Amino acid sequence: MSSRLTRDDARALALQILREKPDPAVRVRLLRDSLRASASDTRLEEARAALEDSAHVAALRAEQAKDGSWGRLHSREAAARQAVPTTEWAVERAWALGLDQNQPILEAAAAYLADVATGKTAPSDPPEKNDRWPVGVRLFAAATLARIAPDDPAVDGVWELWHEVARRAFVDGAYNEEQEEAALAELTGAAARGTYLVLSSRYALALLASRADRLDHGLEQALVRWIWGRPEGIGSFGVPLSTPPEAASAGALERFLLSHEIAAGFDSSGAPTGPLADWLERHRRSDGLWDLGQRASWTAALPLSESWRRGNARSVDWTARILGLLLEWQT
Repeated sequence: MSSRLTRDDARALALQILREKPDPAVRVRLLRDSLRASASDTRLEEARAALEDSAHVAALRAEQAKDGSWGRLHSREAAARQAVPTTEWAVERAWALGLDQNQPILEAAAAYLADVATGKTAPSDPPEKNDRWPVGVRLFAAATLARIAPDDPAVDGVWELWHEVARRAFVDGAYNEEQEEAALAELTGAAARGTYLVLSSRYALALLASRADRLDHGLEQALVRWIWGRPEGIGSFGVPLSTPPEAASAGALERFLLSHEIAAGFDSSGAPTGPLADWLERHRRSDGLWDLGQRASWTAALPLSESWRRGNARSVDWTARILGLLLEWQT
């Protein structure tokens, strides 16, 4: 078996799984991410219609508020008795299941997030008592909105802010922390070192990656080299992208995959090579599928199938996720 799955191999594996008639979310993810089916593709339309009636989507729909949110935007409420902890999580979950911005749940969520990103409304999160919170709220909202609607005009102002921060931080071709701090202080008035309000945060990087085609190629390359070279990886994830986890906990594995899913959004990321390609290959079974074990309890990415108690459901879910990532790398 080759150390690097080719595009044709990935498509063949996706088609093989589809022939086994998996649950709707798996079908949507394979058609959307691996086969790149158009929105008008009958197979995708049928899978999305079935997905609307699934238990996974019903769980999201049941807790969505009238304003399109799921209560708090970013900070979890320990006392809240709900399965969906935040609006951020809900949107990540909806995207993972295969919903798009034209379906009712995300259409309402996008309108809410646009209002938060543009400052028209404030989320229900208790505001932090610091100078970062107003900027952070708009960043959280814009990054979440960009996940499902990257071209929404409400993303424009926040994306431009972080584009300018990145441009100044890499003005000499390599990352400069002092220049980043000076840019943030001038543009936002906030002291950001050691907080979520920095360029290495998952939110800033995901936001920039959502419009990677608008970045200067040199800046994008420098940004990607920096991300891959950081020992602590992306933001609070704390795992290096270049070193695959060995015998890792479910949480460490999830942080590793989430890091790569963000990094893959940049056009300069390229396909995985060396230790990463070897790691992916070692974890493929003889039938070509991946099964990376139990999921982290907090992840929004899995499960896709209605139940992991049935047959190959867990391995099919892992494989659908990894195929999408591999093909994003190769785009």
